[in-house]
Amino acid sequence: MCFVKDLFWDEEECVMQLHPPHSQYVNNSRYCLHLWKPTRQDIPVPPASFVGVVGLGPSETARLLAQIGGLS
Repeated sequence: MCFVKDLFWDEEECVMQLHPPHSQYVNNSRYCLHLWKPTRQDIPVPPASFVGVVGLGPSETARLLAQIGGLS
């Protein structure tokens, strides 16, 4: 999805993959996901700390979680 996003939008643009209520699904293909961006307003995003630790990559995160898991 990141590759596709980068084909159509700038790297600093916020784009969403939507998961609407089941009653509003339009499912013409099992293998198709959609990216969306409103044209006249910004997408609200959560604070970065709600998502993860800024500056911590996947390998550092895995090591940290392994250390935390080893403490119990």
